Amino acid sequence: MEFGIFLNGYIPGPAAHDTDAEHTMLMRECEYVEVADRHNWKYAWFGEHHALTEYSHMSASEVVIGYCARVTERIHLGSAIVSLPPRKEHPVRIAERAAMLDHLTNQRYEFGTGRGAGSHEVATFNILSTEETKPEWDEVIREIPRMWEQRDYEFHGKHFTVPTPHNILPKPYGLGHPPIWVACGNPSTFAKAGSLG
Repeated sequence: MEFGIFLNGYIPGPAAHDTDAEHTMLMRECEYVEVADRHNWKYAWFGEHHALTEYSHMSASEVVIGYCARVTERIHLGSAIVSLPPRKEHPVRIAERAAMLDHLTNQRYEFGTGRGAGSHEVATFNILSTEETKPEWDEVIREIPRMWEQRDYEFHGKHFTVPTPHNILPKPYGLGHPPIWVACGNPSTFAKAGSLG
């Protein structure tokens, strides 16, 4: 049996508006990861949420993962999730950071993805319909492994482009790439995750 911990940056009540309380919570959650690592837990998953007062103040999970990688030895550190709409962030930046974390964690990074289904959150990035994020995720998730594998990557898609050949760096550490996960909240996504392996 494997155990994991989920970190979301939850701060209830009036403390949600206090930066000292916010700082204490963030550092405490990093300490939880260190304790889980010492007790041989398998995973630490770091949520990524935006503009959700109280519920989550964890908006830059990759930064926290980098910090925790330095103070842990065994625990796998996962993004839960990196939302992939290209209007939020170009997929090349996502591929670069995931490969960098694969190096810095010594292959302990778990690349959790999703489309960003929370309407309030995606509206922060001027995405006004969550239905639009489905085809964007479909396009991006197939291209990131290609970015990691190809020396001269080029892509002309519906939702993003890399118009001329570029070598997207760094490449993941060693053979293969970080395990890829998808957040599933409904039966059609369960089926999609299974069909994509």
